[in-house]
Amino acid sequence: MTPSAIPVNNVQIRPDSRSQTLADANDTIFLINFRNHRDMYPPFGIMYVADALEKAGFCCRLFHETAAFLDEFVAEVERERPLFVGFSTITGPQLKPTIEASKRVHDLGVPVVWGGVHATIMPLEVLREEYVDFIVVNEGEETAQELALMLAGRIPQNWAQVAGLAYKRADGTPFFVGERPFLQNLDDYRPRWDKLADVEAYLIPSGPYRRAIPVYISRGCPFRCGFCYNEVVMKRAWRQHSDEFIIEQIVWLRENYQIDAVDYADDYLFGRIKPMQRLVEKVGMPWSGQVRVQLLKPAFVQWMADTGCQWVNIGVESGSQAALDRMTKDQDAEQIEWGIGNLVKYAPHIEANCSFIIGLPQETPDEAKVTFDLIERLAALSHNVRCSVCVYMPYPGTPLWPKALEMGYVPPKTQEGWVNMDLNRGNTPWVSDDEAQVLCDINDILFVGRSQGHWLLRPYYALLRWRWRNQKFRFYGEGWLKQRLIHSPLKPLIAWLTKKLVRWNQNTHKGAVSEGAELLGLEPKAENRL
Repeated sequence: MTPSAIPVNNVQIRPDSRSQTLADANDTIFLINFRNHRDMYPPFGIMYVADALEKAGFCCRLFHETAAFLDEFVAEVERERPLFVGFSTITGPQLKPTIEASKRVHDLGVPVVWGGVHATIMPLEVLREEYVDFIVVNEGEETAQELALMLAGRIPQNWAQVAGLAYKRADGTPFFVGERPFLQNLDDYRPRWDKLADVEAYLIPSGPYRRAIPVYISRGCPFRCGFCYNEVVMKRAWRQHSDEFIIEQIVWLRENYQIDAVDYADDYLFGRIKPMQRLVEKVGMPWSGQVRVQLLKPAFVQWMADTGCQWVNIGVESGSQAALDRMTKDQDAEQIEWGIGNLVKYAPHIEANCSFIIGLPQETPDEAKVTFDLIERLAALSHNVRCSVCVYMPYPGTPLWPKALEMGYVPPKTQEGWVNMDLNRGNTPWVSDDEAQVLCDINDILFVGRSQGHWLLRPYYALLRWRWRNQKFRFYGEGWLKQRLIHSPLKPLIAWLTKKLVRWNQNTHKGAVSEGAELLGLEPKAENRL
């Protein structure tokens, strides 16, 4: 049967039956998201874009790989000569393989298209790089459709008419057409789980459940945190799929992959509180997701327990009210211990993953000390409370960006410079890189991995706590010694002693890595990680 014509942005396109195969390279598009070795959330961005492109008659191949796959990926591009290669980008170390692959793909004469958060935040800056041809800004489904149709010669090429596209004019100058309105109906496109090489790889444990899977059911966040990309990218808009769409997707995953729990991986789950509660009840499966401390009233926590919540992510950010106000967190500091205390009291089995940010513009040592002390108090409430610290990263266009520039932050001049940005690095002039890495290492040991050791190791842990309480992160001799031992001929002995003398949270990537477990071959198996 010949497929009927499909309207794509008011243009009638008749899908070619060959789009279901790889027979015609001109109909094939490669989409890749380079990940780090511990990031195993599905690449939802390219999963949605793939659906839009397939609806327009193209065939997509999705890749979600580490940098180790780079050579093989470029070889695939050279062999199949796709219409274009789309790279999903995120600021930080994952840009490194993206940049290298982009250069090599560009040298092959295949168009290079960047999308994702990083490219959306700075499209013109990215286009100054010779190896990037186009930027798909913000939501990529319909912009990618029009770009593909023009590149394939199915409609006349007129880049200036494609909303959401940034491109290079004839003289090489970058130009951004302008933002495309947000999708009015998220149900128009779906994540293409069937395009992933191995859906089983994304199954994670959640409490006693071993086959939970992350899903996205909404986009955006209604809050205005001054450090967050959401303020720039999603404009504080929050939209969701219909309940019917969400339930159909979860039922499909349950029938095909026997999932037994759901991780609502959205930026913020409860954009509308009562409707989302009703949705969780309709789905009727154990769950996890993002909440704010204001929600954690006794009645709400009891509802979480009754509906099978296993763990939650909570963006606490700071214990200082002054710091919270400067970042427009819209949160009272006194709510933090109250809310998490309610969680521990009324649903002690629920794991609370609390995140904090250190090094915000204008943060004083005294304000940081308030946050460090709060982390200790929260961790003392329950072993199920984990507190992770990130270091502030300035993002162009966010509310805190002008203050960062005023305080002397100088943005990288090339995309290679953004590779060095990371959540455990000193990303600004007022935060020491060496001390930031020590801070994050100690945080991972004590408050994420919740590491505990044999009494023989009490001096080691006492020293770490002294450093934490007094913000003494210079001359990290014990960390240097640990690394030397891990890389020495004594490695097998150190691994054996670690097994015998140290206990840490096996359900947290960072907890295992912080103890050198990965290097010692002690990192928990995938089925034991969260």
